[in-house]
This record gives sequence, C-alpha cells and structure tokens, in this order.
Amino acid sequence: MGCEDGQGLGDRIARFRVRRKLTQERLAERAELSVDVVRKLEQGQRQTARLSTINALARALDVEPSVLIGQPTTFEARQEGDSPSVLALRQAVSPLTELLGEDADPEAPPTIGALRAALRSTERVRREGRMAEIGVLLPQLIRDARTAAHAHSGAEAAAAHAVLAEAYQVAATTLAALGKEDAGFTALERSMEAARRSDDPHLETMGVSTLSSDGGDCSPAEQEACDPKYDE
Repeated sequence: MGCEDGQGLGDRIARFRVRRKLTQERLAERAELSVDVVRKLEQGQRQTARLSTINALARALDVEPSVLIGQPTTFEARQEGDSPSVLALRQAVSPLTELLGEDADPEAPPTIGALRAALRSTERVRREGRMAEIGVLLPQLIRDARTAAHAHSGAEAAAAHAVLAEAYQVAATTLAALGKEDAGFTALERSMEAARRSDDPHLETMGVSTLSSDGGDCSPAEQEACDPKYDE
C-alpha cells in the first residue's frame, strides 16, 4: 500500500512526537502503551501495529489515525488492475496466510473494548466518505479482529467474532460499491460465518442485506446513534 510522503509509520510517529515535545516514555505513558512498542515502531523494528495501538498513539499525539498510517493511494479508477487500497481489502478478506501460515505476532491480542472502539471509528470514517482512509484502517481492523477471535475463547471469542462479522460487512459494502462484487461476496460469506460464531443473533440476518443496501443503512456498530428508538 503506497503512501504519498514516502515515510513509514515509525517515521511519522517520531515526527509528531518531536513536534509535541514528548519523549518516547511520555508518549507511551499518554497512549497507555509499553515504551518498547513506541521504540520499536520508531526504530523500524516493527513496520505495522494493531489498529487499537495506532488509535491510542493518535489520541496521544492529537492527530487522526490516518495521518499516522499515511495517506494511502486512494480507491481511484485505474486502467489496469486494482488500486493498492482495493488490493489491501482483498488481501484482508482472503489472506495468503491462510495457506502459508502466520508469523508469531509481537503484540498481545486486542481487547474486545479496543476492537469495538476501532470498529466504531472505522465505520464513522466510511460513512463520512473518507474512502482513502478506509483503505488502510479496515484491513487492519479485520486482521485484529481475526487475531482476537483465534486467541480468545468462550464469551470473548464470541464477542471478537461479532466485531469480525461487522468488519467484513463494511468490507463487503465497500467492495460492492467499488464494483468488486466477487470480493464483496467473499467478504459477505466470511461475515456470515463469523456471525454464526458470534454472540449477536442479529448479525447473520443483517449480513443477508449487506450487498443489496446502498451503504447508507446503520451497521450494528452505529445502531445506537441512528436508530430512532434510542432517542426515546
């Protein structure tokens, strides 16, 4: 996934940290993260981070998460092939790691609270039409939710599958809107599978209408904000 400034995640974290006159220790404290995470990101020992980690750093640095991740190549039309943003979504929905296996993850699985917060943030970005940011936020959310679903058990695993189902629904809607119905259908199938393993009986029903909607309906993540019954 290309970024216009040519910098990596760690470079941008360091740049904003210095601009805010923060030490690595102070940034870690404000973000409620280990200083080792901040240090390894800035030194380039780690090239990626959980969306919850990026959100925490963004709050501590008073910037949008997409600013830290970097402006991605947008979902613009191309003559040949898919844009990097579309490819990132395709790869998140159907990752090669399913065939090759995944490397050990240096971060602990995200908490359910962090996943739900990341889902709400990503869904808000989508509804505001900030499609360039979806290209980097949504794939990471899907990976985080999948990691949590595999790592947790019992009620926490079911809750993680609920977030994963909704993330796949957003991916299905986004891909279908971009004319990538094949990838959108795959995302929908994965959403239904995750919904069956979740703790929310309504998700499977909602998934059926995902591709036929115009993208304006509320997802479960936003239901409290847009359902009139919550205004009573």
